[in-house]
Amino acid sequence: MINRTIAALTFFLLVVGSSQALGQLKKIRFSVSSISVTEIAYKMAQLKGFYRDEGLEVEMIVIRGAIGIPALVGGSVDYASAAGAVIAAAMRGIGVKLVLVVSSRPQFDLVALPEIKSIQQLKGKSVGISSRGGAVDLLTQTILTQNGLTPHKDVNLLVIGIPQEMMLALKTGRIAAALFTPPRPLILGREGFTKLAYAGDYMSHYPTGGIGTTDEKIKTHPAEVLSFIRASQRVLNHYAHTRAEAIELVISYVGIKDPTLAAEVYDLHASRLNTVGVLDETWMRGAIDFTKKSLGVTKEVPPSQVFNFSFVEKAMGRVK
Repeated sequence: MINRTIAALTFFLLVVGSSQALGQLKKIRFSVSSISVTEIAYKMAQLKGFYRDEGLEVEMIVIRGAIGIPALVGGSVDYASAAGAVIAAAMRGIGVKLVLVVSSRPQFDLVALPEIKSIQQLKGKSVGISSRGGAVDLLTQTILTQNGLTPHKDVNLLVIGIPQEMMLALKTGRIAAALFTPPRPLILGREGFTKLAYAGDYMSHYPTGGIGTTDEKIKTHPAEVLSFIRASQRVLNHYAHTRAEAIELVISYVGIKDPTLAAEVYDLHASRLNTVGVLDETWMRGAIDFTKKSLGVTKEVPPSQVFNFSFVEKAMGRVK
């Protein structure tokens, strides 16, 4: 009887202790743009307890693109992963900052019909874009221009829409080429389509994935921001160095069931991660200038209005 009582008391104390420990975790809401390889490292941090190690309980919520910015500013979420949308909002004077960058270059590949083997062969043909004046449009124009083709003269830029529609337009021959992000270039490559270029070779100042938050959050909860960035920075390093584990997550989280394709997606993504940590002023100004073209903004925008990499510096031990 005594042994049963002691066992019951021990179990009770363990449960209470666990509940108290769980109660000490600070709950934060993090909006991610999609369930994709771009956001996979955050999921790994969640599963492996990296956020819990920092005293955080992170809830990941899928909110597409720029829609996440009103949610961020309104306080519905604490952080957002849509790096391009955060930069655009900050440049418009909204009180947000990009505090971490996952990849410092665009992740798009220009993929063409099987018979097209060079960018020059796109002359006189149509290339798909998602919208006028957006990042895809500007990246496409940059690639064409640097290969001696004049957009809207030598090549017709045709608005198609979302990636699924773009892929269908390419397969049916409505367009001759378009920009795609992984895993679509790899899938199309298996079907005989031609990869003509990697956008990152033409534009080195364009973030893909990251973490943005509000100026108010930075001001009132700097310790929380640091904890979130520190865990995220830690998992990016872990993800880059644990190939087998990361590929399993590509299969289970992203939903790419083919192990060979999942490995190809991981290898491509890992090779394009930002390994610098803190990006310099040249990169920041380049990202701002690119976004200014997209937004049609002409006024000068200082990097301090858009970026705050001080938490990454602290997480890396550069600032005490």
